This record gives sequence, structure tokens and C-alpha cells, in this order.
Amino acid sequence: MAVTRLPLIVTTTPLTTAASPLVSPWVQVSDDMSQVVPVFAFTGGTSVHSIEGSFDGITLDTSVTYAAPTTATAFAVQHPFIRWRTVQTVGNATVSTVYLRPRP
Repeated sequence: MAVTRLPLIVTTTPLTTAASPLVSPWVQVSDDMSQVVPVFAFTGGTSVHSIEGSFDGITLDTSVTYAAPTTATAFAVQHPFIRWRTVQTVGNATVSTVYLRPRP
């Protein structure tokens, strides 16, 4: 299993409804990292963003969930692995940029 460490730029390619969903690889969160700050911009269409967690970097954990992310607002890390998901539900985006930044 390939594990990517933060920081992670998920994409800078505009997301279309045909290419949706955008799902990043699992990102291993270090023990000293208590929060992550997502910085993202999506312009055009309608997109729904979420953070997902896993205890093993393979299986999605649905019992512990995250609130919908807000750009530049830190969230508490609840899993050893996290990933980003965007679903482009209506129309195509003209700008799609996601960056996850660690915050100790």
C-alpha cells in the first residue's frame, strides 16, 4: 500500500461531473499532528466536499465521521489516515484546487 504524507495537493485540474468523484489517496497523519487545515477552491457547478478517515489506510471507517470541511478552518484529526473526497454534482468546475496542511 502506498501512503502519502501531508502536505498533500490533491488536485489543480478542474473537476467535471464525468470525472467525479475526486478521491485523494489515504494520507498518513503523524502522531504529533492534531489538526489539519484544508485550503480549497471550487468554482463552477455544485460540489460537495468531505473528509474521510481510516484506521488502517485501506478501509473507510464510517463509525467516526468529520463535519463538512470549510476552507482555511482546521479540523481535529480522529484517525491515523485521512483522505479528501469531492463529488461534483451539477455542472463542471472551472477551478478545482485542494491542499491539506498539517497543524500540530
